[in-house]
Amino acid sequence: MASLRTPATIPLPEEDSEQLHKAFKGWGTNEGMIISILAHRNATQRSFIRAVYAANYNKDLLKELDKELSGDFERAVMLWTLDPTERDAYLAKESTQMFTKNIWVLVEIACTRPALEFFKAKQAYQARYRTSLEEDVSYHTSGDVRKLLVPLVSSFRYDGNADEVNVKVARSEAKTLHKKITEKAYTDEDLIRILTTRSKAQINATLNHFKDKFGSSINKFLKEDSNDEYVQLLKTAIKCLTYPEKYFEKVLRRAIVKMGTDEWALTRVVTTRAEVDMERIKEEYLRRNSVPLDRAIANDTSGDYKDMLLALLGHGHA
Repeated sequence: MASLRTPATIPLPEEDSEQLHKAFKGWGTNEGMIISILAHRNATQRSFIRAVYAANYNKDLLKELDKELSGDFERAVMLWTLDPTERDAYLAKESTQMFTKNIWVLVEIACTRPALEFFKAKQAYQARYRTSLEEDVSYHTSGDVRKLLVPLVSSFRYDGNADEVNVKVARSEAKTLHKKITEKAYTDEDLIRILTTRSKAQINATLNHFKDKFGSSINKFLKEDSNDEYVQLLKTAIKCLTYPEKYFEKVLRRAIVKMGTDEWALTRVVTTRAEVDMERIKEEYLRRNSVPLDRAIANDTSGDYKDMLLALLGHGHA
């Protein structure tokens, strides 16, 4: 969770808007002021600030930020300031436009967001881009990738919980998955149906049965063919549905340890997960790398960009 101040000490949106307006005025921008306000407000508060800013100054806060800031810092502030569903719509559009490189982002959004949130992101996508996410994904993909991605972004997955798992179905579908994977029938309709329509609780139960009965996790079975792009996509979907914190830890690790930081991925994960499961991701990162995530990011970034990310991780100054 981002380090948000207690309700009693948070200024009103009017005060925040006024301070932001001051930060943009005169020679140079007061980046520290922008971080001290926006990085310490939750999604609802940021939404109020945007509304009040528009009402009081007749200007769009996002456009002002775009005009005043640049580079990775600008991207981090902009993504964070967007409403979460608008942000997902923006990231999804970006990934359909740069398809080869960013196909994973679509799987990430479709599989880690709660059903209603993903549905709202698709509505935001339609409102903003005058086309549906399903249409764009279908248009920009082909073959096996399309066969998996279109149902993945189309279905409204029941969120469900552990109490609502059908054990009989879980056993039966664990067998189905094992059969198809053993036969290397990775694009089989039943396999795709199970992974794209079942609730996360149901999928978890199925994959637990799979591991108990067949001695290894499903992704271990898929590992030998992991050079295949479609199989990698399948594994990503499974990881996002079952252990999102492990998936995001890996994205962060790769972003940081690469030759040259992958700021694109680093910014996306920090801004999208700060209010969701960042504590779990930080625990997983420490467990895997023996270095706290904030220290890894501090060593790999600099300036306002570094300050913004650390504030979102809960280590910045209020």
